[in-house]
Amino acid sequence: MTFYLGGDLFGINILLVREIIQNLELTSVAKVPPYIAGVLNLRGQVVTVMDLARRLSFDDNERGGLGNCIVLKTASELENNPTSVSLNERTIADKVGLLVDRIGDVLPIDAKSIIQTPNQSDNRLDKRYVRGVVRLSDQLLILLNLSEVLNTETRVD
Repeated sequence: MTFYLGGDLFGINILLVREIIQNLELTSVAKVPPYIAGVLNLRGQVVTVMDLARRLSFDDNERGGLGNCIVLKTASELENNPTSVSLNERTIADKVGLLVDRIGDVLPIDAKSIIQTPNQSDNRLDKRYVRGVVRLSDQLLILLNLSEVLNTETRVD
C-alpha cells in the first residue's frame, strides 16, 4: 500500500495494515517524543499515532495534505494470521497508527524490482528506515522498513 509524505511516495506491505482512518480526532499526550502526534480512540481501543514525517525527520514545510492514519496490525494479530507467516517484517505489540499526508494506491510489487538504496542517495532520509526503492513509471516508491520505524529504541536527532 502506498502513501505520501509531502511529494514523496512511500510503501508498506498491505498485510501489515489493519485499517485507514480519515478525519482524525487526536488527543495530545504529555512527555512523549516529538514524533508522537497523540492518541486516538478507535472503537474503545487506544491507538498511539506516530507522525511519520517527524519520525523520518522531514521538515514541516515538506508536508502537504490533511492527514490520514494508517492503523497497523499488532504483532499478535500478525502471528494469528496464516497469510502473514511469510512476512519478513513485524510490527509491535501495542496498537499504533502512522500519520501520513495522503493515501495512495495498492500496488503489486515484485520482489525482483526492489533496488537497495545506494549510499549516495538522498541524505534526507536515514537509510535504516528504508528497505529499498522501486522505480515506477513516473516516480520512485520508497519501501519503509517498519521494524526500524517502530523501534522506539532508535535514536531520533
